[in-house]
Amino acid sequence: MIASTIMTLVVIGMISAFSQGSKIYYMDRARLMINRDIRSFTSQIDSDAVTANFFVLYPDFSTRSTTVSGVTTDASLVNGQVGDFLVLVYTDPSQTSYGVSMINRIVGYYRDVTNTTLNSGPVHRFDITVSPAVSTTSNPIYTIINNAVTGTAASYPIVTQLAQGLATNASGTTVTPALFYNFQNRSIMIDTQISESLTEVGTTSQTGNTYNFTVSPRG
Repeated sequence: MIASTIMTLVVIGMISAFSQGSKIYYMDRARLMINRDIRSFTSQIDSDAVTANFFVLYPDFSTRSTTVSGVTTDASLVNGQVGDFLVLVYTDPSQTSYGVSMINRIVGYYRDVTNTTLNSGPVHRFDITVSPAVSTTSNPIYTIINNAVTGTAASYPIVTQLAQGLATNASGTTVTPALFYNFQNRSIMIDTQISESLTEVGTTSQTGNTYNFTVSPRG
């Protein structure tokens, strides 16, 4: 009986050690995936931003305009405000040289919050050519975006699977932190936690890494 008890304890210990080892292994794999996502996201948005002429930031993918007393205006956010929908705007140099800024391309990054409790969800990206180019003076930006972006929030490719917004506005009163922060209407600060969750052989492990960086269109 003593030998049987000892053997049972040994088996339990081995199972526990294996389970713990599996969790550590999956956490390490998740960290590698997070680092890959961060590198990919950072590289892509930096490349897009450096060639953009300017940016527009909105509260979320669906909120691009606001109507008060029957008057509709652009819902873009200003210095010190935060949002989950960043639009990078490109103009046609051949038209701009004549004093007319003509938008010929827009690239958007937005977070689709699928878990309101954790304030997390995937980050999507779209890259749309505006043809023919549209004048920035004759059309509100939100109208240009509405005409170009015809898909739903889930329609466009995902660049990061699980992002939690951490950016709060200048006054620090943001109830639900967002992904992007408008810094002096010149740069965009990205403040987030990127997470990964793995489930294999009955073992589930989720880990995350917080990071932030800044991008600035060339103007």
